[in-house]
Amino acid sequence: MFIHNSSFMIERDKEAQFVNWLRDKIARLEADGKLPAHSRVTAMREAGGVDYTLAEAQTVAWQTEFHTHEEARQWNSEVFADIAAEFEHLYAPQALVFNSIFRDI
Repeated sequence: MFIHNSSFMIERDKEAQFVNWLRDKIARLEADGKLPAHSRVTAMREAGGVDYTLAEAQTVAWQTEFHTHEEARQWNSEVFADIAAEFEHLYAPQALVFNSIFRDI
């Protein structure tokens, strides 16, 4: 199993707005049959022993699962790329997103 992880870093006070935006994007992907079967969104609540409310930035991660590395790479370039571009348009320059692909071991 391969996990496509997208980590979004945003200003902490924009978390609720961003999460609503992301949920809408995920719902549209699901309606269009472009959302992988297993997907989850998580929000950082502590880093290095520091509560997230004390940080300037917040991290929200979106993970999707694929059977192969190539499926994850293809989804990243064909589906996720448009979401990332819209995110950067809406939230930059005080935001960023980076992707990683993990393998379940």
